[in-house]
Amino acid sequence: MLFDAGTSVPLVPYIAQLVGGEDEAVVLDGLVFPFRTALKPLVLQRDGVPVLDATWLTQPIAVVAADDLSVRWLAFNHAKLVQLGAVVLVVQAKDVQAFKLLQQFAPPMGIAPETSPWLAERLQAAGAGVYPLLVHTNGRAYQVLPKELRP
Repeated sequence: MLFDAGTSVPLVPYIAQLVGGEDEAVVLDGLVFPFRTALKPLVLQRDGVPVLDATWLTQPIAVVAADDLSVRWLAFNHAKLVQLGAVVLVVQAKDVQAFKLLQQFAPPMGIAPETSPWLAERLQAAGAGVYPLLVHTNGRAYQVLPKELRP
C-alpha cells in the first residue's frame, strides 16, 4: 500500500498468498520469468536517502532480488525487518526456483514480485538505484549490510 485514506488495507499480504507456497505447481501462474530491474546489486552510497513521500507508506518495504546478495541481506536483517512489519518486494528473479528459494527466507513477512518499473524509477531518480535496501515509513532508503558485504 502506498497511500492510506483511512479505509485501505495492505495489498502485499494478498499478493503474497497468491505467490506463496512452494508445493503449489501454479502458484506463480501468469508471472513471466525472468523479470528484471534497472536497479543494481550495489552498496547504497548514503543511508537515509529520501526516496518516497512518507505519507504514502503504511509499512516499510524491503526491496530485494532473487540472488545470493539479497538472500544474505534478508538473513542478516530478518529480525529487524519482521519487527518493523516490513513487506518484501522482489524486483528481479531469473526463474520460479530462484523466486521460491527467496520465499523461504522471508516468513513471516509478505513477499511479492514487483515487475513494474515504477519503484525502480523512483529509487534511481532519488540516487538510491540499488538493491537490497529498505524503504522505511519515513520515505528514506537504508541498507544495513553485514560486515562481509561492505566495501
